[in-house]
Amino acid sequence: MIAKLIKVTLFMLVLGVMPTYAQRKEAMEREREQYMEKQMDQYRDRVDTFVTLLKIDEFKGEIIKQKIDDFYQKRNQIVFSERHQQFEKDAFVEQLKTSHFLDVKELYTEETIASVLRFIEDNKAEIKKLQKSQTKKNN
Repeated sequence: MIAKLIKVTLFMLVLGVMPTYAQRKEAMEREREQYMEKQMDQYRDRVDTFVTLLKIDEFKGEIIKQKIDDFYQKRNQIVFSERHQQFEKDAFVEQLKTSHFLDVKELYTEETIASVLRFIEDNKAEIKKLQKSQTKKNN
């Protein structure tokens, strides 16, 4: 009798905990989606600012935006892949950095390509550097 009471009590306890776990999981998933949306908006703003600071025409600017977007998509596929070890991922990302912008190299100056490569390495620092050089040129 007591064993049955304990089993029923444990069963009721498990049923009581399950919905709260599901609710917490849903809330965490929503929070994660909101965070990812915010990060994506900030990323788009940084890319737009970077392309504007490069002072290139709209057509070339769109090509750079597309290439940067494509680079980050490929990089994320590599980084979040579970097929490779971390040291392999690092090597693949480095290879991607060197090879991804080769096909558009003839459209841009060496300085622009170098700036794009610095941007994909540390986009905030590159934007600050371009903004500093802009203010120096304006003064």
